[in-house]
Amino acid sequence: VSGGGRATMPPLMETGKVDALAFVGSSGAADDLIRKHPSPHRLKTFLQLEAKNMGVFAPDLFRDGKGTELEGAATEAVKGALSFNGQRCTALKVLFAPRAEGTRLARMVADRVERMTVGLPWQEHGEGGAANFSQITPLPNARQVDRMRRLIDDAVSKGAAIVND
Repeated sequence: VSGGGRATMPPLMETGKVDALAFVGSSGAADDLIRKHPSPHRLKTFLQLEAKNMGVFAPDLFRDGKGTELEGAATEAVKGALSFNGQRCTALKVLFAPRAEGTRLARMVADRVERMTVGLPWQEHGEGGAANFSQITPLPNARQVDRMRRLIDDAVSKGAAIVND
């Protein structure tokens, strides 16, 4: 079957020929798909909903002599969190580090985010012929912007600090 899941899955579910559904995404989308099945009570489901994928920075990364590994892990964490504006099911949502190293890791992440280019997806930045497109792009719709604002406000109300301008 070729095509996007939003177009292909509902008609497939409506056939009743689907015996099992493995799904990663929002609970609302999963509910919609399950309701499309003529016998939802007989459908086997394997669901990973509202994922909070985490990056874990083990204590040994912060030991002397591990700077290169720590730098690399911080770079990969930023990519894992912000690729596609974090609008993918595998995006990192939470980073864990030893309590004593939290501020250090937050600064490393913030430094990397501050170096990212901001703009529309097709905008090129820099020089030299190699395409360097925007790394941080607008959220896809007003609903996502509102959701992001609520998440930030909630985090700040619970003691989080904004470390980027």
